[in-house]
Amino acid sequence: MRIIIDWHKRAILLFAVVVFILSVILTVFAIREAERERLAKQREIDLDLERKAVSLNVEVITRIQETEELFFRQLNLDQGMLDAKQLADVAKGIQETESLVDEIFTIDRTGRVDFSLFEPLYILNGETEFSTKGPTTIEDNPLFKSAESAEFKTRNYSLAISNYRQLMRSTSDKTSRALLLNRIARCYKLSRIPNRAIQTYEQIVKDYPNESSSDGIPFALIALHQMGAVYSDSNNDTESIKAYFELYSALLEPRWAISQAQFHLYLKEVKDKLNSLRQTQNIENIQKDIGSRWMELGQIENEKSERMAIIEKIAKKMKSIFMTSKPDFASGSGAFFRVVEKIGSQSLLISYAFPDSASMFGFSMDNDYLKNEVLPSVLGEEPLRDGFVFQIADDEDQVIAGGEIHQEITADSPLSYSHGFDDNFPPWTIKIYQTSPSEAERQFSLRRNIYVLSVVVVIVAILFGGVMAIRGTAKELRLAKLKSEFVSTVSHEFRTPLTSIRYLAELLQRGRIKEESKKQQYYESITHESERLSRLIENILDFSKIEAGMKEYEFDETDVAEMCRDVVSRFQEQLDPQEFTIESEIAEGLPKIFADKEAFPRALFNLLDNAVKYSGDSRKIQFRAWSGQEHIYLEVKDQGIGIKKEDQKRIFEKFYRSGNIYNSTIKGSGIGLTIVSHIVEAHGGEVILESESGKGTEVTIQLPIDRKV
Repeated sequence: MRIIIDWHKRAILLFAVVVFILSVILTVFAIREAERERLAKQREIDLDLERKAVSLNVEVITRIQETEELFFRQLNLDQGMLDAKQLADVAKGIQETESLVDEIFTIDRTGRVDFSLFEPLYILNGETEFSTKGPTTIEDNPLFKSAESAEFKTRNYSLAISNYRQLMRSTSDKTSRALLLNRIARCYKLSRIPNRAIQTYEQIVKDYPNESSSDGIPFALIALHQMGAVYSDSNNDTESIKAYFELYSALLEPRWAISQAQFHLYLKEVKDKLNSLRQTQNIENIQKDIGSRWMELGQIENEKSERMAIIEKIAKKMKSIFMTSKPDFASGSGAFFRVVEKIGSQSLLISYAFPDSASMFGFSMDNDYLKNEVLPSVLGEEPLRDGFVFQIADDEDQVIAGGEIHQEITADSPLSYSHGFDDNFPPWTIKIYQTSPSEAERQFSLRRNIYVLSVVVVIVAILFGGVMAIRGTAKELRLAKLKSEFVSTVSHEFRTPLTSIRYLAELLQRGRIKEESKKQQYYESITHESERLSRLIENILDFSKIEAGMKEYEFDETDVAEMCRDVVSRFQEQLDPQEFTIESEIAEGLPKIFADKEAFPRALFNLLDNAVKYSGDSRKIQFRAWSGQEHIYLEVKDQGIGIKKEDQKRIFEKFYRSGNIYNSTIKGSGIGLTIVSHIVEAHGGEVILESESGKGTEVTIQLPIDRKV
């Protein structure tokens, strides 16, 4: 609906705009003056905060430099690199006295990376194996080939054992003897002589702990693994578990220098075996011991695996630097360099130096100690003025040190200063937050708030008044239009039956109708039009009472089936059977309910009348009545023009008509469904509407059976 704004409404809007603009201008000038005073004070505060942050930066770097100087002095790096044992002893002493140190590493001229405080679980990537691999000379011996043939081709294990033992007596090489013992033990295992196999494997573990096969696998590792398998094959689960636990522990010590692939292969296999075997132990005390040992080694594995991930990252990074960097030794000894390396969400802080052109030495820092001990100590030495707090954030913007800020204040707390450490080492940011306003800020905020609040109050008052005036006028226009449309519609609805009655009555009065059958037909038409007129009047009267809250119902026991048949019959009489038909399906044995015998039929008449009006090209409507366990259902269905989705929620409002028929030639008052809804709700029921535009409408009245009045 279009609302035309006349001159006095435009004057109100213009006045509101002028007041708003003047209020904003005055407020802006007042706020700008207060802002100048605040900025002068803020500049003084900002300079002081920057001095504090720079001092904090210097203090942290100084602590790191002190640790670097301590290393250089105690290790005498200006005189060259110490040997491995000396370096390990000094490194342990440094870590005991300097908690900032986490891992200590060296790289020699061959490019090998050693960690003084931790023995890697396996050989680091990119490094060669330093353990002795088995010789191939014994494998070329004809007697060895004969023993292999007896073992693998003819499966003559006793002959193979005899040949292997003969070779044992002819060689003193420890690796060759370990290889032969491994073959002998395997033959005993295949011969199903578990005791001799176990004895042989135990001899390998005891006498040849470091000898390796030609593919680099230690024979002692193979022996422990095979001992577990032999015990398991002999159904001696307890001893098998012991053997596998010993292997599990040996891998974590670590006892041998093996490749990463070998380590993970044997670790996975031994854990799978142990996990399977410990499930078979039904003795409670054995289960308890196994579970305790399993958890203990699992914890050790987790700790060492995490540490391995760190040293692998350190080794890879520092080896790359070692191979590409060319330090300037003329700059003097004791020059340390620093680098940051990411491992997951953690940042490794590494400091390193070159004692000479062929080696490197360095250490990684303990982040937890730096965050929990060093930073709080330094922050305590650099107190800020009231209303401000230091915070140190990592590269993921997580706070790692500093004062707390309440959550409800954080969103409003301005960041007064933010700057990273020099050379981004550590890769953290120094932040200073203003947690509470200063005196100048409070005065400025108070004055600003008063000005802004005054403008807001004026604007809201003007806008509220204008909106209320416009809404009131618009409401009056809408009501006037609705009343006009209602009067026009009702007048047309009255005029049609009245015109018909007057025309037929005049024909009969003047004696122009001679045939008795024709007269009877006209009398019936006059009766039907009178009934139609009566229903229109009753609808309007009911609507008036409903609006005034004066509508009353008289409930009495009612035969629903008989009432429905009567309504359908009387409504059908008003229709031309050749043009419109009602298909009625009323179930037998419908229960009686308490209902108003005048109002409820009127609701059904309204539904049937709506169905006829909006049936479109379809000349048929359906009426059904049936009952469930708790309810009676009365349904009127047409195949007409239907109701749009957006109109279905408002179709029961007074005077409302669906948009797809609002401007059509179909006449209606817009109160029929409102009356239906009110009558059904008064009977404790519910009106259910299902419709689809262009496909028809189905209206179902649901009434409770056991409702008592």
